[in-house]
Amino acid sequence: MIVISLAELPALPLHTAGKYVAGAYIVLFVLVLVYVSIMAIRLSRIERELGELLDLSAGPGELSAAGGTQPGGLGQPGGLGQDDVAQPESTLA
Repeated sequence: MIVISLAELPALPLHTAGKYVAGAYIVLFVLVLVYVSIMAIRLSRIERELGELLDLSAGPGELSAAGGTQPGGLGQPGGLGQDDVAQPESTLA
């Protein structure tokens, strides 16, 4: 049985190892840069889709993305009144 100790293995000379260390740092930096880029793209897409969903969910009389209100909203003629809006039921008995 042959046991090789790490202490017996020769170390790379500094002038040779420097290229490998620099290469490892460059590869790591590129991987982190790609990861951050992918996350930024996904975040912008999610924000855009969320904005579209908020615009779609804004019914008549609610604030829209433009900041205005649409006629026929709550408390306005032709809109839903206080009694017409479904109230959530309490689950406490």
